[in-house]
Amino acid sequence: MGFLRRFFLHSPKRYVSGLLLATALILLALYFRGFDRAFYYYDAFTLSGAAVFLIGLLQLVTYLGAFDTFGYAFSSFSDNRKYDSLYEYSSRKWEKRSRGELVFMPYIVVGVLVVLVGFVIRLLSDF
Repeated sequence: MGFLRRFFLHSPKRYVSGLLLATALILLALYFRGFDRAFYYYDAFTLSGAAVFLIGLLQLVTYLGAFDTFGYAFSSFSDNRKYDSLYEYSSRKWEKRSRGELVFMPYIVVGVLVVLVGFVIRLLSDF
């Protein structure tokens, strides 16, 4: 149960925000393309699912510390530095992240599910 809890059971707010973002992107794509063809629904669902999925992957990259250099640079502008080096900054950030929850997983899950709905629409329609 530890694996499921760590990777998939997060705050419902993050799942709701991912669903709202996907819904907004679906409606926006359908508004510009039209509501009359099944291909437009397939396109809208796969496009919005991919966007939400990629947002989750961007959060994963941030979680893994790809932008720690920028955070350290901004923290070093102040007069009272908390960290002596980038290594110390990155190490403390990694310790803090490893104890927290995986905030990127709800967006990845929602993105994959919305893309799968798009593929189901594609399989069920004849265009």
